[in-house]
Amino acid sequence: MIAPAEERGLRIAVIGAGLSGLAAARMLADQRHRVSLFEKSRGCGGRAATRRATQPSAETLRFDHGAQYFTARDPRFQRCVQTWAERGLVAPWDGRIGAFDGDSFTPAGQETTRWVGVPGMSALGRALAEDLEVRLQTRVRPPRWCRGRWQLSDEAGQELGRFERVVVSAPAPQSAELLMDAPRLAAQAACVDYTPCWTLMLGFAAPVPLAFDGIFVNQGPLRWVARDSSKPGRWAAAMGPAGSGNCWVLHAEPGWTRKHLNDAREQVQAAMLAAFATLVDVAGGALPAITWRQSHSWLYSLVETPLEEGCLWDPALGIGACGDWCNGARVEDAWLSGEALAGRILAAMASG
Repeated sequence: MIAPAEERGLRIAVIGAGLSGLAAARMLADQRHRVSLFEKSRGCGGRAATRRATQPSAETLRFDHGAQYFTARDPRFQRCVQTWAERGLVAPWDGRIGAFDGDSFTPAGQETTRWVGVPGMSALGRALAEDLEVRLQTRVRPPRWCRGRWQLSDEAGQELGRFERVVVSAPAPQSAELLMDAPRLAAQAACVDYTPCWTLMLGFAAPVPLAFDGIFVNQGPLRWVARDSSKPGRWAAAMGPAGSGNCWVLHAEPGWTRKHLNDAREQVQAAMLAAFATLVDVAGGALPAITWRQSHSWLYSLVETPLEEGCLWDPALGIGACGDWCNGARVEDAWLSGEALAGRILAAMASG
């Protein structure tokens, strides 16, 4: 769309600056609506996140500790990704991908194009939010319907404004709470389940002796391990050669994560590290000395029961919800869900 649906832009609040919220905000802002984006964390992009760490040597390490990569299958999303690639925001990851069944390694999924943000996954969210009105570290209370408009306030009770339309872009359980005044939508969001994920980020003093840059692990506590520094732009980001190929990200298996979600971080790290050491041992090597480590728990990691509805929208109230949980479980699904909800809002305006 290249022209505004109406001469007068609406005041629209987007709660959540993950990729679905950014997709909706971008389309609506391009239509010259007055979009305000509210995000509870310190940055945009949601699970397309990158953690930076500085070692005692002053070397900077980068870890994509959430989404490891994304694919583009839908033609609409493919066009978006191509545009991002032309801007230098993303690039294909040509890493060697394998699978481990407990006894041996085999190549896996070599025909799939895997895209990553450059120089980290968080670069995509940061760039897409550049010219939007964004308020970070703002936790929004459930919007209240009052005199034909939506009243927003933060958790301290400070008013954030009155809006004619509201887009909720958050994990389904949080969306269900935010949709309190739209009970039909809240009930749909409440039906969606997630699997959690423990993540362990590791920096090593020397290269880890594995032949693959990413491995799907099909046995034990781990589900995925990746040489994060093998992705495009990561070597240039490192300040020295020692860490340029020695950053790894480990994701735990969902069932194991559920069982150990409330365990002490030290116990979780020890168990995941032991499983990784076993993996390297099977490959005929040993883990180098660890120079940096940190764990992170994603409570809402992977959608188990997506609605397959694209998005949720109540035209009478002017409020809706979007996210991968509406449409699937991939980054692509999140983006298309945000665009779908923006399209519903614009179509409703066009039809009067």
